[in-house]
Amino acid sequence: MSRTPIPLDADLEAGLKRLKLSTIRRQAPDVLATAKAQRWAPDEVLRTLVEAEIVARDASNTRNRMTAARFPVHKTLDEFNLAESSIPRASHDYLATLEWIHQAVNVCIVGPAGTGKATT
Repeated sequence: MSRTPIPLDADLEAGLKRLKLSTIRRQAPDVLATAKAQRWAPDEVLRTLVEAEIVARDASNTRNRMTAARFPVHKTLDEFNLAESSIPRASHDYLATLEWIHQAVNVCIVGPAGTGKATT
């Protein structure tokens, strides 16, 4: 069976554009072709398209927030060198889980000037 994507009808394309569902609009022809070939249930088609839209919007929101924050350097916890830090591994691991946010606990990072509190 061929899974050649078939373009969406003009009215459906226009509706998705009006609703600003750009990822669904872009991926729908491929997903629908796959769904037809593999005989997906309608709810699976819808679930796949909605999940793709959510992932794309989350990624876009993250990019926009990072741009708005104007961080001079983009760093992640994966890049943090624990060996060069005086932070105990257990504390680092706990902070990395972000559980303290869900528990509404404040975190105060204290140290001498120039030790990388704001950049790590």
